[in-house]
Amino acid sequence: MNTRRGRLLIIDDEAELREVLIALLEDYILEIVQASNGMEGIDILANQNFDAILSDEKMPKKSGLEVLKWIREKGMSTPFIIHSGYRHKDMVSEASRLGAFAFIDKPWDENKLIQTVCDAIDVGLAKKT
Repeated sequence: MNTRRGRLLIIDDEAELREVLIALLEDYILEIVQASNGMEGIDILANQNFDAILSDEKMPKKSGLEVLKWIREKGMSTPFIIHSGYRHKDMVSEASRLGAFAFIDKPWDENKLIQTVCDAIDVGLAKKT
């Protein structure tokens, strides 16, 4: 029923969490690339295109919000999903101002996470056509 599609960048400083996310999403996403912090995510984004980005908020070297700010400053409109265990009103409003696609609280509902990422991929793919 579901066809695997799109390229997703997962940015998270917790290796185990990246593995869980990949296991959850690999049946739906054609290609998943991982970055272990925001700076590594930016380095990857400087050279590659993705249909969606799923990023943790609190990370060393650059936060998810800083990555989102960077891609918007570069003129990229890639759908950007932030997942975090720390929902601060200021961070959520800044993410919204920067056009974040979605905000997912940890611990997440697996089905909601999968659906949100697939929706973001579809929006990202549609922007290319």
